[in-house]
Amino acid sequence: MATRRQFLRRTGVAGGFVLAQRVSDIALVTASDAPLMPELVQFRPDIEPIVRLIEDTPRERCFDMVADQLRRGLSYRRFVAALFLAGIRNVSPQPPGFKFHCVFVIQAAHQMSVDLPMPDRLLPLFWALDNFKLSQEKDLDEGDFRLSPVRGRIPADGTAWSEFHAAMQDWDEERADRAIVGLVRTRGAFEIMDQLWQYGARDFRNIGHKAIFTANAWRTLQTIGWQHAEPVLRSLVLGLLDFGRDVQRDGFSFQNQCYLSNAELVRSGGTRLRADWTSGSHDRQAAADIVDAMHSGAAADVCRDILSGLQGDTSHTSAADIWDAVHLAGGELMMRQPGIYGIHTVTSASALRYAFDTAGTPETRLLLTLQAVGWLCQFRAFMSAKEAGLNETSITRLTALEIPADAAQAAESVFADIGRDPVAAAGKAMSFAIQHEQSDLMESTARAFIARKATDAHDYKYPVAVFEDAGLVSAHWRPNMLAAAAYHVPGSATPDSPLMLRAAEVIRGLEGRASN
Repeated sequence: MATRRQFLRRTGVAGGFVLAQRVSDIALVTASDAPLMPELVQFRPDIEPIVRLIEDTPRERCFDMVADQLRRGLSYRRFVAALFLAGIRNVSPQPPGFKFHCVFVIQAAHQMSVDLPMPDRLLPLFWALDNFKLSQEKDLDEGDFRLSPVRGRIPADGTAWSEFHAAMQDWDEERADRAIVGLVRTRGAFEIMDQLWQYGARDFRNIGHKAIFTANAWRTLQTIGWQHAEPVLRSLVLGLLDFGRDVQRDGFSFQNQCYLSNAELVRSGGTRLRADWTSGSHDRQAAADIVDAMHSGAAADVCRDILSGLQGDTSHTSAADIWDAVHLAGGELMMRQPGIYGIHTVTSASALRYAFDTAGTPETRLLLTLQAVGWLCQFRAFMSAKEAGLNETSITRLTALEIPADAAQAAESVFADIGRDPVAAAGKAMSFAIQHEQSDLMESTARAFIARKATDAHDYKYPVAVFEDAGLVSAHWRPNMLAAAAYHVPGSATPDSPLMLRAAEVIRGLEGRASN
């Protein structure tokens, strides 16, 4: 029997060899036709054939293959599911980043798709398809990970939770793998995710990707269906356990992060919170003060002060103020050191905020709030030690710049400066948000540019996160968050991607046939 590596090499996935069959022939392959690979986890019968097509079709033929499948009736949701599951099965979640962005990006690509006008709606998914093929090739060369069927005895319903928590505390991958399978097969989605949020937020290492993976896994499962949860959560748990307890990465081991002290704060002080700690109104000055505290304070000290403010009878600090500050601090760090680390200050804060908004227990919500504050302090310490250092930009003290009164001309002015003068672009974006509060022209222009110009997973992940967060902060701070958006979206001078020009041509052909 051929090994998976031999099969993929023979079909051209890694070597670039183009199959001789016509696309219409390739499209007829089913799970039963393909070579048996018992070492691979098998998906549900309704999705396995299209996943196998994505896995086995050479990269340069994938656009045509998917277009043919769409003509044959492949639904949008099954397309999203197949892309996501192909990454889950074929790409290692350890470390949870790098080539594994082919999994992370699916939620952002989907969100971008549903916000785009109809002619461009499939472009983000076609980009994600090509991105998966690149990751698949890279994974093949780096060890050929494959998600195998679970091994060993699955814990019974009554012991699954205790087994899972014990395994996660011991960083025991095999035991945790069996336990999460037991939980998916016996417990409900919301119960499971409320516990997983705590583990997604416990480990900052690899610049927040564990929280990002947790949030994106849950959000994507809500789109494609919980019936696909078992392989997804198995991959997630592997990612959450990467690095173990002692590995030093991004300036931290597990032991010297803020998690252990924050978990103790929740245990000892979580029952003394003000009754209205999650429902207080936004206080502009309170958020600005918290951002200032995160500029220089140690994570443990700032988190302890945050908890004290939520407990005080006379304090008006609320979760709303804290989350305003978290999003502002993330955007500010992007402005103070533009690049890959700044991108992840925003995307990881966005993931933790989504977890806070969906978590089911007060203890979990408090832990997520404290961890978000602590992580931003850890990001600041980590980034300030880099050679580039941090500039002195203050997001709460930005200056709005002059822009044309006409909204279309104003947006054009913003995007003309993006990539050329980010400080000017940010100041103009801030003015746009102030003067055209009801307009989403800046966001819609960014989405249109991303669909045609994006070349990296972060070109999707960052704007989706920052635009979402701009809608969550108080109205006063929304212009400041849109200013941060200008630091990583394509500008008008960014060239169109040849890959996406080709995708657009394939999609136009698909639409042309549908209208005939």
